[in-house]
Amino acid sequence: MPRSMTGFGRAEIKNDRYEISVEIRSLNNRYLDIGIRLPKTLVTYELFIKKLIKEEVYRGKLAVNINFNDNALSNGNFVINEDNVKIYTNLLEQLKKHSGVKEDIKLEHLLSFKELIEPEEYEIEDEQIKILLRDTVKKALDSLNEMRAQEAENLSQDIDYRLKKIEQIREEIFKKGKDNPRWELKKLNERIKDLIKSQEIDKDRLELELAMIADKVDITEECMRLKSHIDLFKEVCDNKKEVGKQLTFILQEMLREINTVGSKTSDVLVSHDVISVKEEIEKLREQVQNLE
Repeated sequence: MPRSMTGFGRAEIKNDRYEISVEIRSLNNRYLDIGIRLPKTLVTYELFIKKLIKEEVYRGKLAVNINFNDNALSNGNFVINEDNVKIYTNLLEQLKKHSGVKEDIKLEHLLSFKELIEPEEYEIEDEQIKILLRDTVKKALDSLNEMRAQEAENLSQDIDYRLKKIEQIREEIFKKGKDNPRWELKKLNERIKDLIKSQEIDKDRLELELAMIADKVDITEECMRLKSHIDLFKEVCDNKKEVGKQLTFILQEMLREINTVGSKTSDVLVSHDVISVKEEIEKLREQVQNLE
């Protein structure tokens, strides 16, 4: 079953020592683009995390945010975030300037900002963390894909409706198209007779030329190929997960066939039907762009 490229998934797992939470947001994208924010402590696991994601997601722009806490270090070493100290000191100076306060900036003022002192981060490699991280990421991916599947289900209802509409219009075009060569032939024959009333013509040659022209305005083959593309579109939707690119290609072929139908006919009613089919194909294209 196809999935949408938009969704959100979250998971949190902890044991006696470690706590890990993972959030994954996914947006539309032509390719798979994975951006990961994780603490310095887990930086060695970035490639491992990307590998896990690639096994479950094929297209989309993913923003992955991972938080990690080691309870054994809750009373461990702390460090001063020098960058934040400079930022908040500068902000307090600006506040003094704009407010007219004369009081000097004191340590107690800075201590009101929690971001100035942080637990010391370090890189670690631990098989227990790797297993916990793997389980948390997979759980978040399950949550993400569940939402993406639900989004695709909503899209599929609209896609089914538009495919049925295209099929109905195609049937109408096919019925009208059966008379198209005969009507074009009759119209052309009358014009030729009117133009050469006083001249002798080669009847056999005329019939051959008219037959060739009639063949050029026959839209039966295009209608049959359009039906084949519609059937293939349904088959791909039913049997594959990664469908977006293939469905886009099929829609291009559908558009090619209906454009040919439009160029072959001079029937106003058929031309109107062609426009309607092209409108539905364009709406389908917009929906397919959301599918993985």
